[in-house]
Amino acid sequence: MPIEPASASPASPASSPSFAGAEHAEEVLDAPGSAESTVPVVLGAGVTDRGHRRRRNEDSFALTRATTPDGTATVVAVVCDGVASVPGGDTASRTACDVAVAAGHEAITSGQDLDDVAATAAEAARKAVSALAPGSGSAPACTYVAAVLDAGRAVVSWAGDSRAYWLCPGSPDESAVLTEDDSWAAEMVAAGIVGADDALSDPRAHVITRWLAADAPDVVARHRSWELDEQGVLFLCSDGVWNHLPEPAVLAAVLDGMPTDAESVHAGALALVDAALAEGGHDNATAVLLALAPTG
Repeated sequence: MPIEPASASPASPASSPSFAGAEHAEEVLDAPGSAESTVPVVLGAGVTDRGHRRRRNEDSFALTRATTPDGTATVVAVVCDGVASVPGGDTASRTACDVAVAAGHEAITSGQDLDDVAATAAEAARKAVSALAPGSGSAPACTYVAAVLDAGRAVVSWAGDSRAYWLCPGSPDESAVLTEDDSWAAEMVAAGIVGADDALSDPRAHVITRWLAADAPDVVARHRSWELDEQGVLFLCSDGVWNHLPEPAVLAAVLDGMPTDAESVHAGALALVDAALAEGGHDNATAVLLALAPTG
């Protein structure tokens, strides 16, 4: 049930509402059809906000639910951040999200496993953003982070500095960052050239080294798997959130306990964006929260 910011018509299973450039938009993933099963299902919600400083919102997100041929309910979620230094960042991020969830939905229903679904969605997004390039001038570009998950396992994939986290509200110190930033600072620290504090204070710190665009270096989204349980939630966000609240334990503490239903998942995503805005909101801020909850 998409909200932009009040209400709109529900999206089709393989699509998402169009809110490119919206100052504020929210979406709650529709619940699965059966309410009697006791098998845990994935609940999800997303929130995006322009923030306090930016003239427009170049972030986007998308969510979809699909069923495998053997009946397993599976979710695809994507967050993209348009690159502000080139024109068309909002179009790039919206295109990447829409194409990724559509390709992921089709891959799930055709029987691909989670790893292949993640790769299919990321590659479809890359090709779609590349196709946006004008005949001359800078090509629209965006970062990308996505999750493909069922009740037992998730695969996260990414290119750029949008992040995925595993958050444990009941044990915040057990929370963790799942992705590695494709940025100047992260690469300098990984190479042992400079320390983390010096790298993050450098003007080049947040210059991304991998992204989706026609003029980007050859990019195959990196990925990793994560076992899901009911003690944690999967969190995707743009750097407008994590720049203000980078520590996993701090993000986990923002949540008011474990989300148990669609309403509390939505409230959690909204709380995470609100927390970033309260810390300054210097950039567009987008959060997608995904949690397991029994349906019966």
